[in-house]
Amino acid sequence: MKGKIVRHIFYLCCAAIFVLLPTGCNPAGGATSYEVIYPSGYSRDCYTYDEKSPIEGTSCYLQWEKADDYKKTYHYDMYILDENGSVLYNFPDVGSKAMRGSVQGDSKTWVCAELWTAPHHNGYVEGWLKESNLLLIDLSDGEVLFQEKGGENEFYITSNGTRCYFYLPGKEESEKLFGLIKIPAENAEIYYRDTSDWTQKHTVYTFDYVTEPDIDTSNGVLTRIKFYIYENQLKVAWTSYEPVGNEKWEYLEKKAYEISLTPDDSK
Repeated sequence: MKGKIVRHIFYLCCAAIFVLLPTGCNPAGGATSYEVIYPSGYSRDCYTYDEKSPIEGTSCYLQWEKADDYKKTYHYDMYILDENGSVLYNFPDVGSKAMRGSVQGDSKTWVCAELWTAPHHNGYVEGWLKESNLLLIDLSDGEVLFQEKGGENEFYITSNGTRCYFYLPGKEESEKLFGLIKIPAENAEIYYRDTSDWTQKHTVYTFDYVTEPDIDTSNGVLTRIKFYIYENQLKVAWTSYEPVGNEKWEYLEKKAYEISLTPDDSK
């Protein structure tokens, strides 16, 4: 009898652990996610696992493959493919499983390869972006015209000319030296870095929130920021994943910000 009771308790514990696994063992669970939506309708989010992705505005694709020394370096190579899937160019050690590309005109394309560390997601979860590789590539001959890195949690959105635009989450108020020094909160913002001086940040828009705007998400279980990219404009929409009837769920827009990306317009 005692053995049966022990086994029963053991099975109950295993069942409890199994139920808690999706949330308790996922430190990224419940965090705000990102989605980038291009004019063509193509989008990428934390559940996009495609081995190849279209370069917006072209018939070419990006593809990642593990580098030859992957077991030692964990690096990925980046390939640019033509519309038939043939390799046009290979760029060793700069690729990742989360890559995006968009043409700028004159056969030049910006490519972003991001290193995310969020478990159970292919990137696009706030607070889990380690760094990004940004390259400007001439598709006519494969020449790399510019290459730099984006920093931790510096989320690349798009480029306009020589300017690369990023979204940076805000920081809540904090303390140091047992409260003797108070570090004020910082609101989320969008800024750009210019290829002529990559070290300088130029603020374009400062949001009215630190971590998220004042929105009602009481019926939702997840929040997502959707970045809609247009030619000279950006729409940043906060959404909540909620039931819409007939056992269906959708991301409902709660608050949106329209931001001009023209050179003379800034906040």
